[in-house]
Amino acid sequence: MLEKISRVVLLKDFYGPLLTEKQQNVLNLHYENDLSLSEIADDMNTSRQAVYDMVKKAESLLEQYEQKLGLVERFQIMRERLNELSSLLEGTEVNQRTVSQSVEILRELSRLL
Repeated sequence: MLEKISRVVLLKDFYGPLLTEKQQNVLNLHYENDLSLSEIADDMNTSRQAVYDMVKKAESLLEQYEQKLGLVERFQIMRERLNELSSLLEGTEVNQRTVSQSVEILRELSRLL
């Protein structure tokens, strides 16, 4: 469950402005403020089912944007590779192998940009 919450929040960070203000608000309340669908429905004077539908529609749209644009996937790859590069360069003696691996990671990062 925590993995799903993290994914939705990350997708919202990247693609949130493409959603309606209402969709953004519902996702914020549900995933970031940890309100239940019933609590959100009470606040919005609507039904729990309407909130559920709005959450599911917004999640679906975010996933569609990611499938088409792939920004989150590229971001995650870049973050992983930068962590690898940082680990590789921290506290090691610089040698030909270290330099070679670092250059390889930097080239991959360059392609992602």
